Amino acid sequence: MVRSKGSRNGMGRRIASLGLLLMILGVVPALTWSQGEASGELSSSVQVSKNSHNLYRSWRGMADREEASEPNWLSPLATTSGRIKNEFRYDLWRQTTATGSTISTFGGGKGLEFIVAPGVQILLGVPTYVGHSAPAPPDGFGDLPLMVKVRMASGDASNGNYLVTFLLSAAIPTASLPIGAGQAMLTPTLALGKGWGRFDVQTTFGANLSVAETQRLGKQLLWNTTFQYRAGWKVWPELEANTTFFEQGPNAGEAQTFLTPGLGFGRVRLFRGLRFAMAGGVQIAVTGFHTYNHRWMISTRFPF
Repeated sequence: MVRSKGSRNGMGRRIASLGLLLMILGVVPALTWSQGEASGELSSSVQVSKNSHNLYRSWRGMADREEASEPNWLSPLATTSGRIKNEFRYDLWRQTTATGSTISTFGGGKGLEFIVAPGVQILLGVPTYVGHSAPAPPDGFGDLPLMVKVRMASGDASNGNYLVTFLLSAAIPTASLPIGAGQAMLTPTLALGKGWGRFDVQTTFGANLSVAETQRLGKQLLWNTTFQYRAGWKVWPELEANTTFFEQGPNAGEAQTFLTPGLGFGRVRLFRGLRFAMAGGVQIAVTGFHTYNHRWMISTRFPF
């Protein structure tokens, strides 16, 4: 039987419509599935970003509360501050030895300090670079400094203006002799501080101990005290007394004391939470025995 042209066209349209319907039924779920996967990946990425942001905000809030609960003193030049804080610090020293040669020190055992938990701060130090004016000993980087601070009690200016902190410093022997100690060194220290208005006194008592070779490296007791005053416009004049008692080793029985007049400045806001502070001064020997003299010190800090 011969079909008419109109009948053939009608059949063609039905076939085309059926094909289009099948294509739609196949493509739409595929598109929906693909969009679902993309949406899931985007949602997961957004969730990770949100969690990271919330984690940072939680840490930031905790650190800000910890710093607000203690005195707002500027860190002294040589006396280790008992304050816990977020800060990057880098010190420069230049001193004269008993033989008249000079030693330049870059870093000063400082580095990145940040609060990791309520009342707890760690220091990831930068190995100090030591340069000598004499041909010997050789120049080079020193050992790796680390520190943990545990603040046991504190009060801001409205609540006693004081602090009590335990510190444990360590020097990891990453450098060769004679710049490095050759052995791990531990320095447990107790830091105390009290303020009266613009004036404050900060003091530390500690011991420098080697894990081995005590006769070569010795054992020293360390006592540092800073008298500090907050003058106008972020200026902090200070006077430190830095004393070392040599208990064992080559200088056993000796003691040396330095007076360190200094001047600090800061903290000045640079950008958002980033601030700038610095201090400078000189250590002057006031005892007959001393292993160096006239150590000029410059300290640069970036609190954050």
